[in-house]
Amino acid sequence: MNKKIILAILLAILLVPANIEAKKKVKQPEVPQLMNYPSAEFSEYRLHGGNVVIRGNLVAPESVKGEKIPQEFLDQLNGRFTVIMRDYIVGKEKTSVIEFKNDGTFSLNVYVPYPMQVLVYPLGVAYACPGDTINVTIDTTKPTREEGLKFDGTGLGGEVTRLLQVVNEKYCKPDISNNVYEKGLDSLMIWKDEQVAQMDGLVRKMNDGLPELAGCSPLASDILRTHILAERLKDICDIYMRAEYRLREDSTINHEAFWQQFFSFVTPRAKYLTDNPLLMIAADEFFFNRIEYQLFSPMKAPRVLNYIPFEYDPKIAESMAQEKPVFSREFRMNTMKELHDKLHISPADFSAQVCQLRDLFSNTEWHKNQHDVVADDFAATMTVVSHPELIRQGILAYREFIKENEIKVAEDKPLTKGDSIFQRIIEPYKGNVLYVDFWEMSCGPCRAAMLHMRDEVEANKDKPVKYLYVTDDTPERCKSFLEPNNIKGEHIHITPAEWGYLQEKFQFTGIPFVVLFDKQGKRREDVTVEQLLNE
Repeated sequence: MNKKIILAILLAILLVPANIEAKKKVKQPEVPQLMNYPSAEFSEYRLHGGNVVIRGNLVAPESVKGEKIPQEFLDQLNGRFTVIMRDYIVGKEKTSVIEFKNDGTFSLNVYVPYPMQVLVYPLGVAYACPGDTINVTIDTTKPTREEGLKFDGTGLGGEVTRLLQVVNEKYCKPDISNNVYEKGLDSLMIWKDEQVAQMDGLVRKMNDGLPELAGCSPLASDILRTHILAERLKDICDIYMRAEYRLREDSTINHEAFWQQFFSFVTPRAKYLTDNPLLMIAADEFFFNRIEYQLFSPMKAPRVLNYIPFEYDPKIAESMAQEKPVFSREFRMNTMKELHDKLHISPADFSAQVCQLRDLFSNTEWHKNQHDVVADDFAATMTVVSHPELIRQGILAYREFIKENEIKVAEDKPLTKGDSIFQRIIEPYKGNVLYVDFWEMSCGPCRAAMLHMRDEVEANKDKPVKYLYVTDDTPERCKSFLEPNNIKGEHIHITPAEWGYLQEKFQFTGIPFVVLFDKQGKRREDVTVEQLLNE
């Protein structure tokens, strides 16, 4: 046999095991999929909105027990407790104040646009399903809040509410104590792989059956399993956000390549992580916020919102052709294409479509006085939204926008407690432009904003404008910040209960929160103090 042939055979024999070993090294572990999921059908009607009754019972200490709880005790509670509903698809929220009756009970009707988690502040989270009742027991005789607090209820809402805290404690707390986002890209990628492995382990456990969900109705089980996995993805996005923020100015990093590599785990698990209509009734505002800004970050790319007039105009068309702008429809379609090309996410992905709607209605807040621009952006966005329920939610939200902003209907509304409290606060300053800032000492951005405003306050001290700083902190607590930093203005201290009623009046949860009023006492938006002074 030819020596060359013999040598080639020997080399082939020697190399085959090496090739086999190399293939073993690059073989990826199989991605587990949820079995028997979804295990229940939920009809279109189940996704619709309605009222949820939230009832409560206060167990008072012996010192105030009786047929009626003393009013002074109730005054310390009323206004401190609120229910916050966040419609995360269209970025709207509503705060409602809880008021206790003389027997220590309360009852509140809360409208939700679809089944969702609501925050009963500061007690915890309940699952609100239209037609159901949520029961809250607050036993103030117990030594700790955890022992004295009990959530229960009827129907699907009560079933999920009873188990939310249980599954959160056991399955929704990944270890992030080592500040991995500060330790560089390699450590971050290792941590992410560990989190994904843990998530895959959870999927396998779910397939075997989580003991906490034994006896659950099929739909409640689906909601809770979806919630657990959504929380995991949210936490991974949260750490990515912190790391990206720290590395933003590092020009040596290819941020796009890092983003692609980091989130490459999503698509093989998309059927339960993102492309999953159950997320609509199982995830929450924080989940969609994190994936909108991190996983689907191309949607938040800076752009100019260009508006095409409804009627064709040759001159405008010629000008736009020269500028070559990116219009809303093109931008939104390009975003979906980029997600598909770089992360292999389907253009029909449910969560990607939710985030397109969220971005639309976020822009709507900025352009609410430009009705044609909003209409054009709405029409552009609906070209990339195909899920029937999301189309319905978008249309209903746009209808509300028209009612609130284009159709001005004069309504005689009765004064609320919040109205009365606010009128009392501003009464001494009538006839002035009012800059009203709601703040607290625990809020860093609040203090920074007050420092930023010092020069303006000083410059306008002799003009008809008053700067009102409203807080529910005590004068003693605020003194250590206000005096050394020479924060001028009118400092108004109210009770936590009054704060709650003002939150309900102005519908805010985040601070600092600023409202402006002209000299006639009319609330004004999209103007500056200087503009109001010049009117």
